[in-house]
Amino acid sequence: MAITITGQYTEPGRISVLCDNETLNPALGKEWGFSMAVELPGDSLWLWDCGATPLFLKNAAEMKIEPAKAKGIALSHGHWDHTGGMNALMDAEFMGPVYAHPDFAAKRFSEEDDGSAKAAGFPCDYPGTIIVRDHAELDDGLYMITSIPRREGFFEATSGLFTDQELSITDHIPDDAFLLFMSSSGPVVILGCCHSGLGNSLYHLRDITGIEKVHAILGGLHLFKADEDEFENTAKIIEEFNPDIVSPGHCTGKAGYDFLKQRLSCQVLPMGSGAVYEF
Repeated sequence: MAITITGQYTEPGRISVLCDNETLNPALGKEWGFSMAVELPGDSLWLWDCGATPLFLKNAAEMKIEPAKAKGIALSHGHWDHTGGMNALMDAEFMGPVYAHPDFAAKRFSEEDDGSAKAAGFPCDYPGTIIVRDHAELDDGLYMITSIPRREGFFEATSGLFTDQELSITDHIPDDAFLLFMSSSGPVVILGCCHSGLGNSLYHLRDITGIEKVHAILGGLHLFKADEDEFENTAKIIEEFNPDIVSPGHCTGKAGYDFLKQRLSCQVLPMGSGAVYEF
């Protein structure tokens, strides 16, 4: 189903990283978790994930951002490191809607180094949720896109992830999602973990919107277990969409970031708690 893009902002918005694996500010904490605040022109605030713990709320307070006053939160997928702060957000009297794919709260497991199974799914009380089966316009110029088709032979980050405790059925993370922000600088793609793979995600964006160039790509690329061949494939896909800025964080991994920093001709920026982007 296609998305009709009706326009883009003429004033800049702001995207702030509330928590990530690294921090760019010594006053802010870090964790294996991810959360962003998206401030649209006109003071409309949205949340993108809520980290692994309440840390994103503590960091947000330092950054003078009030997550409890957000119009809503969209979940990139149901893994614990993107949703573990949900109870704390509700305790902070957040009253906005929660947007998520119907499978966001499915049982799921990851394989530990010793071969055991660890629960990896949504760890919090089940919130009232607005279900997004393919895409939704969250606000003027802000879209959530999910149910990303997986093309044969394309990378997807599902290694070590399963839907059963016996670790026999691969979890393809059908709830994986990303945001599209039609900023004053051009289209901005905001990723969570990109379990679908960047190629599948960006080609799906092109298929349903007609967008062939983006201004920026932000978020996790899930390359921390990938090899250099996949780093190169990712670089080629990025080049195809000709961004001005790429800022990989969270599950991208240091090796993946360093490769892209050296390989790409566009601006490649580090990501961490406290990063702020204005577009």
